Amino acid sequence: MTSLEFVRDETVQAALERAAHAAGMPLSLHYVERNQEGPKIGGDGSCAACRYVADLHNGHRACRQSRLIAAAIAQRQERALPFICHMGFSCLTIQAIPGQNFMLTFGPYVPANEAQALEFDALQGLANLTGEKAEEFPVPLDDIHHAPASAVPALAQWTVDTLAMLWHQIAGVDETLPEEQPEPEPQKEAWSRKRIFTSSGQPANAITTALAAGDLTQVRNQLRTALEETRTHARVRIGVRRARVLSLTTAVLEAAERAGMTTAPAWEIFPVFLTQLQDARNDHDVLEAGMRLLEQLSTGKTAASASYEELNKILSKHLTEGITLKDAARQLGELPSAITHRLQRKFGMSYSEYVARLRIDKAKDLLRHTKFNATEIGSKVGIDDQSNFGKTFLRLEGMTPIEYREQFKRKK
Repeated sequence: MTSLEFVRDETVQAALERAAHAAGMPLSLHYVERNQEGPKIGGDGSCAACRYVADLHNGHRACRQSRLIAAAIAQRQERALPFICHMGFSCLTIQAIPGQNFMLTFGPYVPANEAQALEFDALQGLANLTGEKAEEFPVPLDDIHHAPASAVPALAQWTVDTLAMLWHQIAGVDETLPEEQPEPEPQKEAWSRKRIFTSSGQPANAITTALAAGDLTQVRNQLRTALEETRTHARVRIGVRRARVLSLTTAVLEAAERAGMTTAPAWEIFPVFLTQLQDARNDHDVLEAGMRLLEQLSTGKTAASASYEELNKILSKHLTEGITLKDAARQLGELPSAITHRLQRKFGMSYSEYVARLRIDKAKDLLRHTKFNATEIGSKVGIDDQSNFGKTFLRLEGMTPIEYREQFKRKK
């Protein structure tokens, strides 16, 4: 796989969108070489001021030139580089892939202690570009995110760590990405390959459902599994583990928002979470940082959370022997359709998909930590038919139970 194919992969694109969402600011990915910048390859978000300036004469060129100057310095120094663009806005650039010419640009954003200078700087930048002074900026500036200055470089580095982790997971090896020619014009392409593990989708939805039920034990087990499934070279292990938990927790926050859960307390402490991740030195520290953030989503007791809690209790008790939707509904005193519609609407899973997720998560733990064979493990999680167990595992994890054990079994 070339680096260009990699950055265009839908899993990588989704990771960049999550990074932009977590940062609360625009994020763009470009190929940069010999003072030339290719078209935007990925990222997410924009602000009204940048859209306005880009439509002015030489506005787009000035934006690109600001990025190119910063990119040259960041490439030479091999670090995340905060810079001030031609409009006086704070931005940051970093190499997306070490040794390659793909550059990530975060911003614009406002350092938390410099908010009062935003409009003044914007008006000065506009005057420099147009040659005319204005009394007020033509479009609102309130969509430019305020962020602690130290949080943006940290988030940029974790985004790069996430990309390194995804390369390892998608390609299944630890190696430097192959060299790539300067970015051509984007073309529609399709790839078909087995995915090792992704940080969005069902894992995030399963964690969100557990949070809605107040089941923090299940949440902790899911995060621990994510760490144990992260296989990297020792030199970059802690950085990749930080990135893994960052990627998964932001996916959970997004899933929680879609489910109508209250996420404001979690987003409020997100800068603290970033600092705790940055300070983490081992798996325990990374796990605890993730749990402290996600616990903010499980506060408060509502009728809905009580319903999810009772459903989880029923499933946990009867998981190995099997329990139908009709049986669960009878014990909950609800209509079967009410349960499956609620799970589908809020968490993107049917009842059968949620039960399958719980069973496969338990199977993964047994595959990593015991010597039971696949048939025995299938029986222990409530799937007696070996063929059905293998198919379910492959559908949810992108590999067979044997392949999973070979890759992730704990080394003695």
